[in-house]
Amino acid sequence: MGKTYTGVDIGNASVKLAVCDGDAVRTIVVEALPEGLMAEGRLVSFDAMADFIKALVKRTGGVAKDAALVLSSADCLVRRLSVPAMTEKELELNLPYEFRDYIAQGKDRYYYDYAVLATRLDSEGVPESMDLLAAATVKQTVDDYLEMFRRAGMRLRIATPSAAAFQNLVGGNPRALANCCVVDFAHTGTKLHFFADGAYDVTRVIDIGGADIDRAIATERGVDVHVANGYKLADYEGVQQSAAAFEVYESIAVEIGRALNFYGFNNPDTNVEVAYCCGGGSSLQPLVNAVAAHLDIELRFIADIMPEASGDDDLRAQCPGAVGATMKAR
Repeated sequence: MGKTYTGVDIGNASVKLAVCDGDAVRTIVVEALPEGLMAEGRLVSFDAMADFIKALVKRTGGVAKDAALVLSSADCLVRRLSVPAMTEKELELNLPYEFRDYIAQGKDRYYYDYAVLATRLDSEGVPESMDLLAAATVKQTVDDYLEMFRRAGMRLRIATPSAAAFQNLVGGNPRALANCCVVDFAHTGTKLHFFADGAYDVTRVIDIGGADIDRAIATERGVDVHVANGYKLADYEGVQQSAAAFEVYESIAVEIGRALNFYGFNNPDTNVEVAYCCGGGSSLQPLVNAVAAHLDIELRFIADIMPEASGDDDLRAQCPGAVGATMKAR
């Protein structure tokens, strides 16, 4: 049995905890965040988030203290790189220069890390080049998260970009098709993570998400957006099937289709075979149905390729990042 970690994914509207033990997901918790705790993908107060997580962990019980955090795109830079084959020490020296066009205030302010996606060999079987998923994060950000988890009564052991967390789920997974797309129906937008030959390639962002559905329902029903969100989640009076909601579903579906077509046009050698859906919006069956009707490929739930769960299977689709963040730790 592997060591137990708690994957933590802090989104714009909720925090997801996934307690993972070996190859199983033992506990999943999805909790809405208080208003004002997040702004444009960044924490407004690390202390307030620490207190929120501490209280959540206490209510939940059985949460492992060793944490694996999913870093948001606001907290880190991520690049796909192809570099000549080199040693670990050489990579350590060269990685900062790969981010020189993205970092304005000194490379020494950042931590750098990477994952090897593929190694190419020459005709004699000698490593010739390497494909990397590389990341850079401001050191102060990591220090802030370390202190946040300490205050929450936990220990931050791993901090990984969301792209790497999804790579952990897809790469080398016999249940996942190697050429695929992960569609994350998030609150502020919809993200498409593309994989080619089992390796993370690129992420495309559609600026339409769950918040737009809430606003549409709020306008149609004449209520506050927070009330509309509750209506949506509970499907109050069949609101998920309303004309206003369907208009947003259709917009999301059309944009996903365009993103897939654009990716196919620019990557003619990669035939995306399936889309795995996840995120809070994946619990809205009318949204999933609307998107599936627009796609030329099959749309499946990401739980199909995730570790088995001992609790509620449906919640796995809402926290794949939290689960994936723990997978290389064991």
